[in-house]
Amino acid sequence: MSLSLSTTTSSSLGTTHMNNTVGGLDVDALVSATIQSASLPMISLQNKNTKLQAQMNDYNTIKTALGTLQYAATDLTYASTFSAMKATSSDEKIVTASSQNGGTSGSYVINVGATATITSNTSAILGNAARKANVAGTQVYDSGTPVTDGVLTINGIPIGVTALDSLTTIVNHINSSAAGVTASVGTDGKVSITQKTAGPTITLTDTSGFLTNAGILQANVTAGNADTSGGIKAYVTGTGNAADIPTYNTALNETGTFSINGKSIAVTKDDTVNTIVNKITASGAGVTASVGTDGKVTIKQNTAGLTPTIQITDSSTLLGPLGLTGATVNPGVNSDETRTLDDLFGTAAGATSGYFSINGTFFNVDSTKDTIDSIINKINTSTTVGVSAFYNSNTGMISLTSQTAGAKDIKLGTGATDSSDFLSKIGLAQGNQKTGTEASVTVNGVSVTPVNNKVTFNGNTFTLTGTGTATVSVQSDVDSIVAKVQTFITAYNAAIDAVYNKLNEGSGKDLNSSTDPSVGDLFGDPTLATINNKLRGIASTVVTNQVSSMQQLSQVGITTGAPGVFDSAKVQSGHLELDTTKLKSALQSDIQSVTSLFGNTLTSVTNETVTQSGGVYSLKNGSITGDVTIKVGTQTYTQVSGTPKAHTADPTDLTKTTGYEYSVDYTTGKITFGSDPASDFPGDTISADYKYDISSGSNAGIFVQMQTMLNDNTKYGGQFDAITGSNGSITKTMKYNNDRISDLKTRLAAQQATLYTKYQNMQTLLASIQSQGSYMTSMLASLNSSSK
Repeated sequence: MSLSLSTTTSSSLGTTHMNNTVGGLDVDALVSATIQSASLPMISLQNKNTKLQAQMNDYNTIKTALGTLQYAATDLTYASTFSAMKATSSDEKIVTASSQNGGTSGSYVINVGATATITSNTSAILGNAARKANVAGTQVYDSGTPVTDGVLTINGIPIGVTALDSLTTIVNHINSSAAGVTASVGTDGKVSITQKTAGPTITLTDTSGFLTNAGILQANVTAGNADTSGGIKAYVTGTGNAADIPTYNTALNETGTFSINGKSIAVTKDDTVNTIVNKITASGAGVTASVGTDGKVTIKQNTAGLTPTIQITDSSTLLGPLGLTGATVNPGVNSDETRTLDDLFGTAAGATSGYFSINGTFFNVDSTKDTIDSIINKINTSTTVGVSAFYNSNTGMISLTSQTAGAKDIKLGTGATDSSDFLSKIGLAQGNQKTGTEASVTVNGVSVTPVNNKVTFNGNTFTLTGTGTATVSVQSDVDSIVAKVQTFITAYNAAIDAVYNKLNEGSGKDLNSSTDPSVGDLFGDPTLATINNKLRGIASTVVTNQVSSMQQLSQVGITTGAPGVFDSAKVQSGHLELDTTKLKSALQSDIQSVTSLFGNTLTSVTNETVTQSGGVYSLKNGSITGDVTIKVGTQTYTQVSGTPKAHTADPTDLTKTTGYEYSVDYTTGKITFGSDPASDFPGDTISADYKYDISSGSNAGIFVQMQTMLNDNTKYGGQFDAITGSNGSITKTMKYNNDRISDLKTRLAAQQATLYTKYQNMQTLLASIQSQGSYMTSMLASLNSSSK
């Protein structure tokens, strides 16, 4: 008998056990089969929970879709949705218009004789513009006007010239052109241009300055002659010398590096003054280099102000050819608005620390820290001063402008209200003020007073933009209402799809064949069936207490399809459609009835006869809203919030009242009188006028009814919460199943351990028997041997 032992671990239960082959038996297989059979109840519970989780996910998806629909439906119950107004101007160069919810519709003729202007005041010129740090070289590279970008025209042929072109380059350009001439530089350094063909003269124009530098003038052209033997070619020779033409395009034959503001600039032997200047500008050092009309290289900081400055270092001799060796850097100067007041005006007779005022608003001044910029910021961030301040860096002046148009003064502090002397130092004086003017306007012939060029009239705002006459039309914002109805339609169709598809998923199929636990998980679900029926019923809901022409959604263009046309696919889908033309027509003709059809929550009762039962007076309805008016005969009673007092004819009896009082329980409609009206006015009828809430009844607006139905399903503690919430039925079932699964896993692990222990004991017993058999075999063999 053979025996083999090894140790392994079960991944399913996480239990270490012995893998044995005892007497030819596969112990692992035996234990696995036993445990697998015992695991069937646990596997069943796990599968149930998988199905339940799929149901929970699908319920929550549907709940979300219904929530979106609820928001869209609720939006159509608000009065503000239907009170939105839209104002349109016939000429917005004269007037623009807007209308708030509740604005009065109509046509408004706006005649603007003049628009209001603003009051302003401007300071004196402060004086110093910002200056950038700069340094200029001493080496002159041009004794005259330098060659610039331009066009040299010879015999009508344009030849482009740039400021970077060398003399040789320009000569080559001329020779390669179609001008029919040859240019050259003689040994005397003078430039000559000769016609290639005898006879014709040479015509010259130039915008680059080259001809001027070369001394070549049209008047100096020697005309050719085609009649003499061999002919004479026209030519012209400059009076200037090649040395007069800018030499900063000539290679300096220098190599090495230097740095500006920490940026290293490398120079090769082929670099010219122009290429080096370009390298400096492109180096990222924050400077711009150029060659001026005086022929000197100048480097200027890109940013104005005292800082930053220009720092040049050169461990070679490269700055020598640029004329920058030992050159003095001229520091920049901050512009007035960034300098402290002490720096700007001086400390001796300048502005001092203190305060100043504008329109009664005071501003503190610290002359050692404040700048024009900081003071302007203080003015502009004030919520009480009523002016805006601005510094014009081009003119060097400070301007104050009123924030409201019209003939309003900007009152400047003086003396005791300008202890800092700031206003006087910058030259802001009351006498410099330019006072604004008032607007002149009529609305439908009625003169009105605008405020800051705005007129508020019947809840509408007209903003004056120019003079003349324009008509403003104010009407209900039908387009915004239609857009919200379309949003509802979209949300409704998405919700009905979500409900219907899960309700009917798997119909006519073998659901057990699907590996997806969500397929058919809500097939025939009663909760979804109820919601599906209620949603589909909305299209046929009739609100009987509305006017006959506005009792159903179809009367305002919301239908399941065209009337009289049967479409089975549309009927099955349950989708709603919107006829925007019909809806707009209904809104334009009777918006109040549409508003009531969609969102009515109240019903008015007039002249209801009040009776008593068992000595108790009550209205016929509860859920009262607003005041209740009660009359007994012709006597109107007074409603009180506390306990009503009894009636008396004695005005000195303060425990009673000479009037007639009552109170109402708004929930039940019960009426409590201070004195019994049947005794005070025997035989007279008691009547009541009031309104009561119908938001939960069938007379409520259609979208009020829908919102209530949807809320019952989506709210905390609602239908879906009872299923998928923290205490919902699915949640509780899954928790119960998980507890059982945990318990079964513990029991299976124990059973598995027990089985392996039994097989371990069997193994020990078999080993003992095997050992005894071997011993007996040995003894018998020994006896047989000794008997021979």
